[in-house]
Amino acid sequence: MTPRSSSFVADLDSTLKARRLLAGHAHILVAVSGGADSVALLLGLHAVQARLGFQITVAHLDHRLRGAEARADMAFVVALADRLKVACVTGRSDVRGLARRKGISIEMAAREARYRLFSRTARRVAATAVATAHTADDQAETVLLRLARGSGATGLGGIRWSGLLSDRVPGASRAETQVIRPLLGTPRGAVETFLRERGECWREDASNRSMAFLRNRVRHELLPWLEERLNPSVREALWRTADILNEEDAWMEGLAASALVDGMDAIGRFDRAALMALERPLARRVIRKWLGLVGVPVVSVTFAHMGRIYALAEKTQGSRAVSLPGPWRVVRRYGHLTVEQAAQGHDPLRVALNRPGETLIPEWGLRVVVQRSAGVVGERGESPGQLPAQASLSVAAVRRRRLYLRTLRVGDRMQPYGMRGSKKLQDILVDAKVPADQRGGIPVLECGGEIAWLPGYRIAHPFRVMDEDAAALHIRVERL
Repeated sequence: MTPRSSSFVADLDSTLKARRLLAGHAHILVAVSGGADSVALLLGLHAVQARLGFQITVAHLDHRLRGAEARADMAFVVALADRLKVACVTGRSDVRGLARRKGISIEMAAREARYRLFSRTARRVAATAVATAHTADDQAETVLLRLARGSGATGLGGIRWSGLLSDRVPGASRAETQVIRPLLGTPRGAVETFLRERGECWREDASNRSMAFLRNRVRHELLPWLEERLNPSVREALWRTADILNEEDAWMEGLAASALVDGMDAIGRFDRAALMALERPLARRVIRKWLGLVGVPVVSVTFAHMGRIYALAEKTQGSRAVSLPGPWRVVRRYGHLTVEQAAQGHDPLRVALNRPGETLIPEWGLRVVVQRSAGVVGERGESPGQLPAQASLSVAAVRRRRLYLRTLRVGDRMQPYGMRGSKKLQDILVDAKVPADQRGGIPVLECGGEIAWLPGYRIAHPFRVMDEDAAALHIRVERL
């Protein structure tokens, strides 16, 4: 190993310690595509693992986008792992099909597929962190892209040194794995120099040169132009700016988390006066965290939406609601802001549930999990429609009929567990003091044309589980 290549390893060692990226991790899953960055990351981590005391497993995904070339990438990664005597897990994913099903770009679908593989593989091999090979150049490109699209301090903080991968597995709870990025302060040039000095080769993905991708235009056209015409050290300047904003963003997030605890009550309402006591930049952060916590998909909530919510809280007269994407809206009522789901009107929702398995309902921002086992479980909300909620239905009563989650209909009735006769759902909601404008957003579980459960309330008496040994369907409804 030459002095310069040993410097790369020493810098990696120093970064791991200074950023505490290995804290509590004895087994690291290293994401390796075969490109220069990921190969250098694997070799660097392999060089320090004995001294720092952690185990390595390699993960590689074939996106099924590049045919024989992708298969050669996988063979290269497997051979490299074999040479280093580390375990290697590979996977394949139909990324083009995933993009088509979800209506997202190929790049977004590829990222989703990769991180799903990393999260599930880490759990399977008992790795507590996933290491990815993002470099300082990736950081500079990300900052420019977000600046061009319009972003606040959080977005301009770019890629984080560490974070959490979250994954939902049908029939299981949400799983989280830490992701670390040890090369985030390392220029791509230093990576390639390290590999050349060691005589190592790597794979080149031809798509990284295609100007059809916006990031490639930033990498191959915009950044070189800025280096020539504006600042020869523009990459370092962008990386340094992101690092500063990253630290300031973490500090602001801590303040926002405290303010969120202080202002939100047990049923998810936010105190208007508490929000108005905050400086506007902090209030915007709190609003965003609050929306996410009560189940609104914040990826579709814009800066303009948050401005309107702040204006709603600021006033005591005039408009009392702000509409958000989808069925969501924020309502000002009796000194509180409340998130509600609008009624579905003439376009009712009725979704067949996977049984057993997981069903995601993005129109409602809901996740439903159905599992089969003996016994009874229960988790009621504070009133009908309050989530998460969980209940058990008798398999014998359900039989082979399909289960549906749907909106309320005029005339819906059920026989609540423990009661002799049936009762209108409308009357149940009135008795529970559920506001009229919230009732259209409350889901019900239907089986064979009957209401089997009102989540947050009771199951229907005919669907009760008769004893602890009887087969049951355990159903959980929660916010995404």
